[in-house]
Amino acid sequence: MSDDAEEVTKHGKFRKLIDSGAEIAGGAVGGALGFLAGGPVGAAALGAGGAAAAMALRHLGQEASERLLGPREQVRVGGVLAIAAGEIGDRLSRGDKIRTDGFFDPKTSGRSDGEEVAESVLLKSQREAEERKIPYMGHLLSGVAFDASISAQMAHQLVRVAEQLTYRQLCLLKIGVIKQGLGLRGGDYRGQESFSKELYQVLYECLDLYHRALVSFGGEVLFGPTDVAPGKMTVQALGADLFNLMKLATISDSDLRSGSV
Repeated sequence: MSDDAEEVTKHGKFRKLIDSGAEIAGGAVGGALGFLAGGPVGAAALGAGGAAAAMALRHLGQEASERLLGPREQVRVGGVLAIAAGEIGDRLSRGDKIRTDGFFDPKTSGRSDGEEVAESVLLKSQREAEERKIPYMGHLLSGVAFDASISAQMAHQLVRVAEQLTYRQLCLLKIGVIKQGLGLRGGDYRGQESFSKELYQVLYECLDLYHRALVSFGGEVLFGPTDVAPGKMTVQALGADLFNLMKLATISDSDLRSGSV
C-alpha cells in the first residue's frame, strides 16, 4: 500500500471514530472534525496553543482508531474526543485563550503533559460503562486546556477522581452547590430506625464524597451514613474544581429529581 493510500485509510478510521461518538456528542461532532482537521490554515487561525492542542487530540484519536475497540468503546472514545475537541474549537473561535504555559508543548523526554492527560481521559472513558458521565469527562478535558492554574499533576488527579465517582455522585455535587430551595433535610439521620433502599444508598454516596474530602457538612465529623445532613452538604476543594471543570451545573434538573439521587 502506498503512503498516500495508507494515509487515506487512517483518516477514514479516524473519521469513523469521531462519527461513532455522535450518539453521545450529538452536533459537537461537526465542530470537532473541523477543529481536529484544520490543517495549516486552521492552525494559523487557532494560534500556536490551539494548534498544539488540536495536534495532540488528533494524534490520540488516530491512535485510538487503530486499536481494536468494541462498538460501545468506539462510541465512548469518539464521544468524549468530539465533545472536548468541539468545545476547545468553539471557545477559541469566541476569542478565549488556551493556556500558554507549555502544557501542550512536546517535552524533550517525550510527549506533552496535555497529550498524557488527554490520553488518560480517553482511556478512562473507553472503560466507563456509566455513559452518562462521558460528556462531563469531555468537559473536564476541555476545561483543563484553558486553565493554567491546573498543573499536569492536578489534572491527572482530577481525572482519576472523576473516573471513580458515579454519575449520581456528580449529581450530588451539583445538589451541594444549588441546595438552596430544594427542601433538603436540615438534620442528620441519627436515631432513625429504618431506611428505605432508595435513601440509604444515597446516604452512602454522600458519605463517600465526604471521605474523599469533596464535600463537607458544616464542619461536622461523619462516622457513618446516618451522620449525613443533606441540607448542610457543601462542595469544597477538588469537589469545587470538578464541579466547575466538568460543567456539572449543566446536569439536567430531571436527573436530580429522578432515581439518580
